[in-house]
Amino acid sequence: MQIPLTSMEQLLPFPTAAELIAKKRDPLVSVTPATTVLAAMQKMAEKHLGFLAVMEKGKLAGVLSERDCARRVVLGQLAADKTAVRDIMTTSVHTVAADSKIPECVTLMHEKNIRHLPVMRGNEVVGVLSVRDLMGALIVRHERLLRRLGEERLTLMYPDPSSY
Repeated sequence: MQIPLTSMEQLLPFPTAAELIAKKRDPLVSVTPATTVLAAMQKMAEKHLGFLAVMEKGKLAGVLSERDCARRVVLGQLAADKTAVRDIMTTSVHTVAADSKIPECVTLMHEKNIRHLPVMRGNEVVGVLSVRDLMGALIVRHERLLRRLGEERLTLMYPDPSSY
C-alpha cells in the first residue's frame, strides 16, 4: 500500500545546507582579524569571492564582504593596506545549522537582508552559502518537481503501464 502524498516536501525533499556545501568544490576561504583589508580583498579577487569568513582561534569572529570594504574603507577614506579586517568586519553574524533546509536559509537571508550565510556544525564553520547557491538549488529542485509531477499526471491518466 502506497502512502498518499500530502506535501511537495514528501514528493521531493529540500536538501540541507550541509548537502549544498558538500556539492561545492572549494573549501572555506577565510582570513584572520589581523589581516589587512588590502590582503583580504586580494584574496577575494584571486578566489572570485565576494565574502570571507573571519576566523580567530578556529572560531567564527565575523565576516567580511566586498560591500563592507566599499562602504567602510573606500567611503570612509581609510587606507586598505593599513586597516585591519577587525576594524571593518561585521561581527553580528547570522548563521544556520548544517541540517537547515533551503526554505529556512532563504527566509533568514530575506529577513536579515544578507547575501551570504555561514553554515555551522556546532562551533565549526563548514562553509558559506550564497544567494546564488540557494537559487540554483531551488531551480534544480523545481525542475525535478515539475518532471515528477508530469510523471504522476501520466500515471493518473494512464494507470496501466502497458498503455505507454
